Amino acid sequence: MKIKKESLVLLQGKEKSYLIPCQGKFSCKYGAVDLDKLSGKRFGIKIKLGKKPFTVLEPNLRDLMFKKYDRGPQVILPEDAAMIAAFTSVGAGSRVVEAGSGSGFLTSFFANIGCEVTSFEKRKEHFEKARKNIDKSGLKVKLYNKDITKSRLPKDVDLVMLDMQYPERVIKKAWSALRPGGYLAVYSLHVEQLQRVVPRLKKFQHIRIVENFQRNWQIQGNTYTRPKTHMIGHTGFLIFARKV
Repeated sequence: MKIKKESLVLLQGKEKSYLIPCQGKFSCKYGAVDLDKLSGKRFGIKIKLGKKPFTVLEPNLRDLMFKKYDRGPQVILPEDAAMIAAFTSVGAGSRVVEAGSGSGFLTSFFANIGCEVTSFEKRKEHFEKARKNIDKSGLKVKLYNKDITKSRLPKDVDLVMLDMQYPERVIKKAWSALRPGGYLAVYSLHVEQLQRVVPRLKKFQHIRIVENFQRNWQIQGNTYTRPKTHMIGHTGFLIFARKV
């Protein structure tokens, strides 16, 4: 694919990357480059900023989310988002209802894998942030600045995803909105929230609670290979339940 003038490009180096519009001159600590000269060339070409080599790549959604999205509320990280998709089997054409758009990270993830997403965010400042972030991606989402507890939900959906302070208040609505075989997923930061949610799941089956840990490793030439010292010890608990 060819690079278009003013489109976003990712300059990927070994140690640093830059996500910028393809226009004018760009300068950084390594050197400068005339981005206008990239227009019409193909992604994947090699350039130099000073003496440092960089590859010009077409940015993907992850690049946009972690370099261009404004982050406000705590976001659901990719490893948890992937687990939600894997456990509930949502994908292209799946209908997803989400409560708690936050910064729009999980909303964008669902839309990017082809889901039809209807997302509710009752806080105006979070709604506006999510709207701006999703607009940057070009993804299509039905995003409402409404309280889901007071809203009418679509019917026969494949997944109801709750990332909110009091998810137990939406369990009954979720059951009515889900198709037979559809899933409820709840993202909870603490055990007290689990204790409020689980007793409300009496109609559901296949209830599962998981916590996802990801440990990164480091390689130092032929000297050593070991897990990194620091890791994220906890993101959140994920509750899954199926309407059967």
